[in-house]
Amino acid sequence: MEAASATAVAGEFRQWVCIICGWVYDEAAGLPEEGIAPGTRWEDIPAGWRCPLCDVGKEDFAMVEF
Repeated sequence: MEAASATAVAGEFRQWVCIICGWVYDEAAGLPEEGIAPGTRWEDIPAGWRCPLCDVGKEDFAMVEF
């Protein structure tokens, strides 16, 4: 049972919000128009990627927590 719980947690997608403009990157949706496939984890996005709305880097994003 523990393995199933660990798999469920590992399989959850997160969202990251730009702290400058509020644009949200959703790991489940990806960003296909920029070549980022659905299911792409935040840590797998290239370091040089920029916010499509305000052009800041990944360092200006925070994980959305509920």
